[in-house]
Amino acid sequence: MSSNFENITVNDLTGRISKTVQIANGQTGEVWKGTYTVGGQQEIVAMKAMRSTLFGDSVDAEKTMRRLLREVKVWSTCVHPHLALFIGICYETIREYRVPCLISPFYENGTIKQYLRHNSDAVPMNLFRQILSALAYLHDRDEAIVHGDLKPTNILIDDAGNAVLADFGHSRILGISGFTTNRSTVAGTSRYMAPELMVPENDEITPTPTKASDVWAAGMTGLEILSGKIPYVEIGDKQIPMTIADNKLPNKAQYYPPVPSGAWSAFLKCWEMNPSERPPVQRLSDYFDKNYGPDSIRPTRTRG
Repeated sequence: MSSNFENITVNDLTGRISKTVQIANGQTGEVWKGTYTVGGQQEIVAMKAMRSTLFGDSVDAEKTMRRLLREVKVWSTCVHPHLALFIGICYETIREYRVPCLISPFYENGTIKQYLRHNSDAVPMNLFRQILSALAYLHDRDEAIVHGDLKPTNILIDDAGNAVLADFGHSRILGISGFTTNRSTVAGTSRYMAPELMVPENDEITPTPTKASDVWAAGMTGLEILSGKIPYVEIGDKQIPMTIADNKLPNKAQYYPPVPSGAWSAFLKCWEMNPSERPPVQRLSDYFDKNYGPDSIRPTRTRG
């Protein structure tokens, strides 16, 4: 089985990484806390490993390796202060396959929700603006990248208290052969997913995340960060797709009064049902920086 990992330049840390404890798991992967030995010193890292069930036969194994190749290709080329750092890979054997684990720093502060829960002096708006800057970087690269799974659980906090966007497992590089392949299932969590991803116009076509669907997710993510409540807080998970299909949006007056009116107006633009009417993320980022950044509040002039 050819994985083509030899065509991507990354740090191979095999033999210098040791797993210690599993900290998360999902349908396709597991996240482990581990140690990285470098220069005689040990650093704490996070390791993303694939589940053994994905290697049941050669067909599944090939699909899994292609998915990993996409993620490594995307993540390893991204450098931004508010994107999780990609350190390298280390190989482990799953059945008869040599499979890379993806290595990043271990962010002790956890997710943005965990951090805000335990740090009352943190400023949610500042953290949200940082994530918008990271998303704008991805979208505006020469080889533009769609994140595809923007939500608070994929936002981590570094040691300095800054937000970093993580998990490129559902990302895609626009216009690059082999990195725009439709998947059999749409990535993401329904509360943050754009309607076109859940209710496709053509049942025969698997919907693909786009810049516009990232913008929808950014609005829902911002809503949760600024309010402390999940999108559609009053609705159960199973009812979310139908609610969005019926063009119903979150209710500010009843459930999200703490969100500033200007931010809410921006979110409404993110939630336009027609994807082409949603603003580019750079415009969104500029708006929040201008209106809610450190230079947005100026002293009122008084007449002498």
